[in-house]
Amino acid sequence: MSTNDTSETREFIIVGQERGASYCLWDVAPAPTHPTKRAIVLEEIGVDAMDAMGSVHTEYATSARAAVDQLLVSLREQSGISSYEPAPFGRAHTLSATRDSGYRILASTVPGLPAFNVDGLPVRYPTETRDRVHAGVISSGLDWPMVNVLVRISPITGMDGSSVGTSGLDLAIACSVLAAAGQVPGDCLAGAAMIGELGLDGTVRVPYDLTTTVSRIAADGATTVLVPAPAVDDAATAGVRAIGVRSLDEALAVLTGHWHHPEGCAHCVTDMGADPHQPCTPDTLCPACQDNGPAPF
Repeated sequence: MSTNDTSETREFIIVGQERGASYCLWDVAPAPTHPTKRAIVLEEIGVDAMDAMGSVHTEYATSARAAVDQLLVSLREQSGISSYEPAPFGRAHTLSATRDSGYRILASTVPGLPAFNVDGLPVRYPTETRDRVHAGVISSGLDWPMVNVLVRISPITGMDGSSVGTSGLDLAIACSVLAAAGQVPGDCLAGAAMIGELGLDGTVRVPYDLTTTVSRIAADGATTVLVPAPAVDDAATAGVRAIGVRSLDEALAVLTGHWHHPEGCAHCVTDMGADPHQPCTPDTLCPACQDNGPAPF
């Protein structure tokens, strides 16, 4: 399901090396919000970057990609060089939920030293989430993207979910990371929310209070939700189309096959003048809908 990125502007730390007519990105990550921690991190990174003949910059932006883009504009203006080498970026988004809130999950990948950061979770959860997602992807026989990966998690309803566990976001995080890295098509995430905890072996487990969680994401507009297979009947009581999956591999098969779309989905047929599955986004209608008027997703 496509969503607008409504994340607030925040500070990013960018580490890399200027190479005359180009810039080599080494790493980009959100800066700590606590002033003391920020100062310590900047000092430590600055020393390491200087030893490696690199530099450290900070930019305020809504995403890692936007922060790097702003830096390149600034470097271009300072040097007077009309262009720098373009860097490939990947981006994908979907929806998930905890019992307290629906969430927008936005994953972005940028070239640089391999790193995996999850921004937006309560302080005690990011490490556990990273470990489960990383292990689940590897155990599923998939390649972990050897780039800088940043996942931004933004509550739809304004609550931070700190009173409950956030393991139910794992499946959505893993799928969005793989889509942002180009291992699965980004448009396959359109049309479905995902709720499920990832086991270290890649299985999808039932998170705490799944029925209430599915009801929460349904209230935020989701109509189709991928859930752990053992809980599919309970999830369906929330009034959504629930699709049960037993593993990350099975979830990806559902998504890439577009089996989560309703019969007659306008973006899955080929007789409307569009390629098979060329979905609309929040900002742009697909060619078929431009020619024939908006069609149901």
